[in-house]
Amino acid sequence: MRTAGRFLASSFVMMFAAGPVQIALAAEAIMLRAGEATGPNAVFAFDKEAKPHRIEVRTTQVGVAGSRIEVFVDKAKTPAFSHLFAAAECKFGDSGSKCEVVVPASNRAYAAILAQFKRGHLARVTVDDAGAMKMDQTVSLKGFTKSLR
Repeated sequence: MRTAGRFLASSFVMMFAAGPVQIALAAEAIMLRAGEATGPNAVFAFDKEAKPHRIEVRTTQVGVAGSRIEVFVDKAKTPAFSHLFAAAECKFGDSGSKCEVVVPASNRAYAAILAQFKRGHLARVTVDDAGAMKMDQTVSLKGFTKSLR
């Protein structure tokens, strides 16, 4: 697993009315963060250096086994990404819960996420822990979409 320090060293923060968005550019990944930098958040890391390409979806302080993460781009009726976290994908430690799933380029969801993030303006990221905890954050894809090209 990559260290957060490597990503934070080359990141910049943009503020929008919908909330803070953090886009980090690193040699190995382009990241989009929805939520708080030091609190509940979800990160989409587009790893173009990995063979094969992949998207790593990580949540921090939100999400446990059985939680659903969904991403709707603009006003789409179906999500660009929807996933129910399995027990093997989530851990709980001193800093709270963390879940991670890898979407390889061979998965249909990879192309759907990439295409909708490139064309979209806003992404709504929701993580629902069966009613116990919920993160619902809308972020702008404006600066992010340029970094994917």
